[in-house]
Amino acid sequence: MRARELAGFTTRKLLSPVALAEEEARAHLRLVQSEGALVRISSSPLAHETIIIDRRVMILAGRETPTGREYTVTTSQVLIDGVHSLFTAVWDESADLGTYLRRDVPHLDADGRTVLKALGSGLTDESAAKRLGVSLRTYRRRVAELMDTLEAGSRFQAGLRAGELGLPH
Repeated sequence: MRARELAGFTTRKLLSPVALAEEEARAHLRLVQSEGALVRISSSPLAHETIIIDRRVMILAGRETPTGREYTVTTSQVLIDGVHSLFTAVWDESADLGTYLRRDVPHLDADGRTVLKALGSGLTDESAAKRLGVSLRTYRRRVAELMDTLEAGSRFQAGLRAGELGLPH
């Protein structure tokens, strides 16, 4: 039996895609999932991590900062019930970790592949625009479109998402 089955509780972790930015974080989530935790990724804006354990304990974890990570832990039933209602609504609309990481690969046209390659090269926006023969404004618009296509919140996350999807960059 797994540890969670012996203890008789269920752990559900609901996270935003930002939590998948680093391979180490993805590996950790795969590990806790293999130990029986249920993990879902939401496109809704959330605190970095929300954990509810058997509706008895709630943990809200903030983002990593230079001074550390802030956690709020409570056993207040009023707070847990309120957050649980919101949590459940978002949970029901969220993707399982494995499903999220294996989503259908979005189609990138030639412009999208070129912009992705330019992003991966580490060039400044000005240099990349010049290399591609477009205006700075056009280049930035194409970067924004690429980020939308990859459902990425940052350029860094776009690169990671492209790597997860096996897109050449």
